[in-house]
Amino acid sequence: MGVHNIMVSEPHPCRRGYFRQLFTRVEVCNTGAYWVWRQVDENGVAMSDAERAFDTEDAALDDAVKQLKGIAVIAA
Repeated sequence: MGVHNIMVSEPHPCRRGYFRQLFTRVEVCNTGAYWVWRQVDENGVAMSDAERAFDTEDAALDDAVKQLKGIAVIAA
C-alpha cells in the first residue's frame, strides 16, 4: 500500500489566463488479487470508493493521475 501526492493544475477561478496548482492524495493498495486506488484526505480517511481493478500498482497510479486530471506525481 502506498499513499501518493498528485499535483493537479486547473484554471484559476478569478484570474483569467492563470492556473492554480492543487494537490490531492491517493492510496494505492493490493487486495490480494488486484490493485485499486482511492482518494484520501490528509489523515488517510477515504474520500471516494475504490476504483476498478488493475493488474499492477503502476497501472492503478497511472489511472488515478488520468482520472483526477493530474500533471505529476509528487515524491513524498
